[in-house]
Amino acid sequence: MGQRGRHAAPRAGMQRVRRVAAVVLAAGALASAGTSAAFADMLEDIPLSGEQNIDQVGAQNLACGNSARLVRLNVAQIEHRDRVCTDDDGHTGHNSAHAGGARAEGGTTLGPQGNTAQTGKQNLACGNSADLVTVNVTGDMYWDTTCVVTDDGHHHHGGHQQGAHAEGARAVGGTSVGPQANTAQTGRQNLYCGNSADALTVNVMGTISKHTTCAAADRSSHGSGDTDHGRASVLPGQAVGPEANAAQNGNQNQTCGNPGTGVDVPLGRTTRQTSCTVHAGA
Repeated sequence: MGQRGRHAAPRAGMQRVRRVAAVVLAAGALASAGTSAAFADMLEDIPLSGEQNIDQVGAQNLACGNSARLVRLNVAQIEHRDRVCTDDDGHTGHNSAHAGGARAEGGTTLGPQGNTAQTGKQNLACGNSADLVTVNVTGDMYWDTTCVVTDDGHHHHGGHQQGAHAEGARAVGGTSVGPQANTAQTGRQNLYCGNSADALTVNVMGTISKHTTCAAADRSSHGSGDTDHGRASVLPGQAVGPEANAAQNGNQNQTCGNPGTGVDVPLGRTTRQTSCTVHAGA
């Protein structure tokens, strides 16, 4: 199961960015007037998305429920954002890792940026957030991300055990006006879940609840080749706002639930909960 993907959201000019700022400043006034429905029209053509670059090779490398938004605005609405990613096929991915490994390179964007490179097996990167501005006014935001991989197979092909090639995984940060998260993982069961690089969260008389669950279970029989000499490396970029960089090598390296260095204005109820578990059999 080889995956090599790259997705970049559309970039916009400074005129649209100024429109975003105007919308944020007007949030409180429109909320009090009971005209929250008007935001749909105002925000229709504004660049709310940042850029996410993902490069994955190997088996069961999930990147699920991540967010990189320029502005996320919720006024007097109930928002449910539920993402469930599961992979229970332990027989895929024979010789799937390319010789060059995984490499995610950031670009230049007028918004947040997330660059994720994963090679190997069960490298989960789920429920991470790098939003520039979140404004929640008298609304409810419930985010629930669940990532689960299970491998019960008994592998007889040597190529599958060599999921991480010598080139490893490399994430290179770009230049972004907003937060940036750069993650590289190589090896086995390297979980990176529920981390935050958000810059500003304003919650006024509302509820923000983020819950991330990551679980990796490998009960198959393995030889000595689970992790090759490939290395994970991260080269930071240039970001206006918080930046989170993580490189993990080896077996069961967990980085989960870090709150980051952003600013919270908790005039309502804000909760974040992250659960990461790994289990390796014989």
